[in-house]
Amino acid sequence: MFKTLAFFVVLLLAGPSASFVFAQTATNYADDPKNTGTSERTVSPEARTEAKRLYKEGVKYGLAGLFPQAIEILQRSIKLDPQNADAHFALGHAYYDVKQYRNAIESLKMAVELNPKDAEARDRLGLARAMLWEQDSAKRVAERRTATPQPKAEQVSQQVSMNVKAPPPTEKVEQPPDEGNAAANEVALTKIYRVGPGDVLDIRINDNVSQQSTLFTITPAGLLEHPMLAEPLPAGGLTIEEISSKFESELKRRALVENPKVVVGIRDYASHTILVSGLVKESGTKIIRREAIPLYVVVADAQPLPEAARVTVLRNESGATFDVDLTQSSEMNRLVRPGDVITLLPSVTQFIYIAGEVKEPGEKTYRRGLTLTQALIAAGGVTSKGKEARLGRDDGNGFLTVSNFKLKEIESGKVQDPVLKPGDRITIRD
Repeated sequence: MFKTLAFFVVLLLAGPSASFVFAQTATNYADDPKNTGTSERTVSPEARTEAKRLYKEGVKYGLAGLFPQAIEILQRSIKLDPQNADAHFALGHAYYDVKQYRNAIESLKMAVELNPKDAEARDRLGLARAMLWEQDSAKRVAERRTATPQPKAEQVSQQVSMNVKAPPPTEKVEQPPDEGNAAANEVALTKIYRVGPGDVLDIRINDNVSQQSTLFTITPAGLLEHPMLAEPLPAGGLTIEEISSKFESELKRRALVENPKVVVGIRDYASHTILVSGLVKESGTKIIRREAIPLYVVVADAQPLPEAARVTVLRNESGATFDVDLTQSSEMNRLVRPGDVITLLPSVTQFIYIAGEVKEPGEKTYRRGLTLTQALIAAGGVTSKGKEARLGRDDGNGFLTVSNFKLKEIESGKVQDPVLKPGDRITIRD
């Protein structure tokens, strides 16, 4: 009954192995003569009938978890009738279930092209792009690790590790003040939706489908106005379960319906929006269907341009700004909330500064994960007099904090090689 709502629950909460259950509630576009695509392309009645039969058979295989067989059958269906939007959607979903995200994207793009109003196909397309983004990022990380052999314990003093190390104990790890541990404290936000102004609710009372209308829009003040309510119900900020409970309580109190059972679904989402801009193909206002969704989902759906290297998130609630490197998978899991502004930007060249007992002092290009030892190598190495590093860092308030490191202790592995930050000043002393 609530096709869009049910599908989106699967969309946000299910992993790559999501089932083929969508097919049980999908509208059969192929049965709709208005959705058969380009009228100039002739498909014989026999071919169309066989294509429909294959489509239904492919769905059955998908429901049984036999995705390779489903893919083969659905491909045959599409070959007979290329304008069958349902078949393209089902094929894209089957590709998604076997983690062939590139193929899934192509099939789902065709489903959306054939039926632009299909919100389910568009949502699944966005998720497929997000999963491909995550898959490609994981491959790049694995390739970098494979390309850089790990030094043995006895070689630590002779080799420089290319892996990003954790900050030394004296360095405070910066966390956005309102973000915390998203995985532990905010995961619930990705599982719920609180109704807001403009959302359209589908309200059924005791499965009564004879009413003239079951659709009601939340007012700008967050109220639900229904003819069976004595007064508008404050619904803004409530989940559909909470609205159902309050509605039933009101009907019981007024004895309007015997044993009332109210089922509330969301027909159209409108209240939760974010703004995406910058180096993306699909910019503009986006509607999200949860209280929060991962940043990588938003970025993948917006299709970043090749020159995009970082993303800033302006938090509407606090005005705080977070800067995230697109290559850092862990940071891309940061949650985006309604009202946030997401901007994709090119990389910015940053620097560190090295002076003292080094062979090539001066301004050096900074990159993420750069350690003190690596910076000294970039400066040509230390002279015979270099024994100690003085690291100066801006504390964010215009004051310089200073830490001292003995180079021999870093080389021997007794002290962790400190990770540098843009703008750090390094002086090597005897």
